[in-house]
Amino acid sequence: MKMKSLLGALFSTGATREPDGLIKKLIICLIIAITIFQFYVVLFSSMDPFLHNAIFITFMLAITFIVFSFSSNKKDKKIPFYDIAISLALIGIGIFMIVNAERFLTRWPLADPLSSTELIIGTVLLLIVFEVTRRTLGAGMLFIVSALVIYAFFGHHISGPFGHEQYNLMQIVDQMAYTVNGVYGSIATVAATYVFFFVLFGNLFNASGGGDFFYALSKAITGRVAGGPAKVAVISSGLYGSISGSPTADVATTGSFTIPSMKKVGYSGTYAGAIEATAATGGSILPPVMGSAAFLMAEMTGISYTSIALAALIPGLLYYLAIFSQVHFQAKKLKMAGYDDETLPTVRGVMKSMGQFIIPIIVLIVFLEQGFTPVLGAIAASIATIIVSYFKKETRLTPRKLFDTMVETTTRISPLVAVCAAAGVVAGIIQVTGLGGKFSSLIHAASGGSVFMTMVVTMLVCIVFGMGMPTPAAYVLTAVLAAPIMIEVGIDMMQAHMFILYYACLSAITPPVAVAAYAAAAIADANPMRIGFLACRLGLVAFIIPYMFVYDPSLLLIGSSQNIVIATLLAVAGVIALAAGLEGWFGKILKGWERAIVTISGILMIYPEFTSSIIGLIGVTLILGTKFPALVKDFKDAGKLPAVKEIALDENENSQKISS
Repeated sequence: MKMKSLLGALFSTGATREPDGLIKKLIICLIIAITIFQFYVVLFSSMDPFLHNAIFITFMLAITFIVFSFSSNKKDKKIPFYDIAISLALIGIGIFMIVNAERFLTRWPLADPLSSTELIIGTVLLLIVFEVTRRTLGAGMLFIVSALVIYAFFGHHISGPFGHEQYNLMQIVDQMAYTVNGVYGSIATVAATYVFFFVLFGNLFNASGGGDFFYALSKAITGRVAGGPAKVAVISSGLYGSISGSPTADVATTGSFTIPSMKKVGYSGTYAGAIEATAATGGSILPPVMGSAAFLMAEMTGISYTSIALAALIPGLLYYLAIFSQVHFQAKKLKMAGYDDETLPTVRGVMKSMGQFIIPIIVLIVFLEQGFTPVLGAIAASIATIIVSYFKKETRLTPRKLFDTMVETTTRISPLVAVCAAAGVVAGIIQVTGLGGKFSSLIHAASGGSVFMTMVVTMLVCIVFGMGMPTPAAYVLTAVLAAPIMIEVGIDMMQAHMFILYYACLSAITPPVAVAAYAAAAIADANPMRIGFLACRLGLVAFIIPYMFVYDPSLLLIGSSQNIVIATLLAVAGVIALAAGLEGWFGKILKGWERAIVTISGILMIYPEFTSSIIGLIGVTLILGTKFPALVKDFKDAGKLPAVKEIALDENENSQKISS
């Protein structure tokens, strides 16, 4: 039984815990030191990125071993001696890197052999990365990292194209622990710069009431119309998610309000959870922030983050248009209610009382548009947030709130630091062994060199890698392995990496391990698998659009203004038609054959090719054109739907209809 429990613990993630007593005080001191260090490096220092990454990663991992327990069964506040020992060892490694900084910045890797001490310290670091990967990411990512390390050691025994030259322990440790090819490489730079400061901005924004502002504004705009709570969920989750960049954090924050509200007006727990999970996931592909995966894309491709955010604008808006349209058509078909008018704020009232929270967003966008680095933009937006919080007494970020927010920020990004450390090992092994090129050859063979089949195989690889893995790890893994072959078959670098980024984000709602769906299920009290499959249907457009912008980059704002406008208008019409077909309503309930034609026609309109767009436009016009008068009449009668108090009595009936 003990062996079974141990194996279960080894194949599970750890649980978060809150230490107390002396350990808590020491952790707080460490957090303060890291925060001060981060601002000093970015604003006043020209420290080498490798040294910056080494200090940040090791000290953050020291915190991670205090915050995350050995297994999900160990949630005690008392920290076991082995976790304290590992944390102290990590602090020691950080100090060792600082003391010997000049050597590691000037030596020639491999040509200048490591000393016995350096070899031992590097080996211990890699073993610690293995364990922190298991605690924060689970057995899936640990298996991938372990398999790659084993491949690095024993791949020379493999005959054929997947073999490589022999590497010993010193060579592998040298590359993984003391060069930019491993733990402290370019992927770690993302955690040490972009992730830290944007998560800090998001936490400050939320702590000051910015999240409440998004929710109140969404409620004022759409709360009174049919299916109002669901539309509030779509808009508020999109707005908040575009700042937080984390699907699970978005679900936990906005979903705690929106999911119960949706259930109150008759939505089933499954449908409410799916709407929230889908809307929260889209925040990672909606500018201005987009989440850490977009920062990784900027680091790996050399394309500026501003260019990536600009390219993602239209696809991101189409994603939310699709969800909003499906929610609307579903609500109209089932005569779902909005909120009671008496309980709702007005847009004017929200802007008058909370409109100051627009200022930090404007500051961030202006800094990015003016060519400043995203990190400086995040710092400026954070300062703006602190300033506007003092406009009202109840929103002020007092010194105590600021301190708590910084502690929360450092604690929250510790799993992301683990992601970047593990992803650094993955990328390093792939680069050192040449596995990326070999895997690309495999994809090329599987796809026959076809652009379309290459995209299909890449999509499947990304979704498989994304099962149970955070978006950044799924993106890095697929980008290293699959992006080269996508580029080789003629796909532009921006399109190739954006394609991979989309499917890495969508892995958050793709069963069987859909992290956003599981987070929503806990609030909705529903089956996470059913939520995941329904979320995939609601997010169907996001599964289609990457193929579209590969064939025609106009949707990424690449090309002539005329082509961009035409492609966008056709895509908008196609998305609305696709939503009508999927939900079976457009002014009137659509028959089965009408739904089929409209759905196919909508996809043809999204596809950026003249002939297919014309065929789709004709199909949509023939079917939906006859329903348009009914749609106009329904729009005029929109205010006649019963409010929450009247329809709540029929909640069970509506829940059964929606579930079916």
